Amino acid sequence: MTYTVKNWQQFNESFNIPGIRINEITVGLKPVDKGHKTMIATYFNTFENYIDVEDPVRHIFKVNDLTGDILNSNRVQFRVIILGKQEIEETVKNNITNLSISEFYSNLPNSLNIYGINVKPVSFINKDDLKFTFNNILTIEEIIKIITMISGFEHKGEKDGYYIWTKQL
Repeated sequence: MTYTVKNWQQFNESFNIPGIRINEITVGLKPVDKGHKTMIATYFNTFENYIDVEDPVRHIFKVNDLTGDILNSNRVQFRVIILGKQEIEETVKNNITNLSISEFYSNLPNSLNIYGINVKPVSFINKDDLKFTFNNILTIEEIIKIITMISGFEHKGEKDGYYIWTKQL
C-alpha cells in the first residue's frame, strides 16, 4: 500500500538557511532580458529608461524614478530583484535542493555504533527519496520566503508570472 503525503506541514519540516547567499541560488539562471525590464516598468508604472541593470546574472535592477518622488527630493531610488515563475520553479528550486542535500550529508555522522556494530548512515539513505522530500517542501511560497530572507529585499508581489522584490537605497 502506498501513501501520498498531501500536507508536508504535519512533518514540521521547513527551511532555515542561515549561511546561503543569493548568488548561490541564482547559479545557472539566464541573464535578464528585455522582458524583465519591461515587467518592472509596468509593475512600478515608470519608464524603462529609469531602470538600469545592476547585476544581470542575479536579476538585480536599480530604479531611478523621478516621477514617484514622495519625499520632494527629486529622486526615488530602489533596487529590484525579478524572477520568472519558471526560473524559480526550475533553476532556483534545483539550486536550493542541491545545497540542502549537500548540507544534509555534511551534517551526517560518518558512522553510528549500534550495539557494537558500526553503521555508515550514508549507506542506507536513498538519495532520490531525499531529493523528492526537499522538492516537495520547496513550494513557490517557501522559495519566496527563502529569497526574501537571504537577499534582505522585501517581496512586493507577483504579476504575470514574475515575482518582484524591492529594497530602498
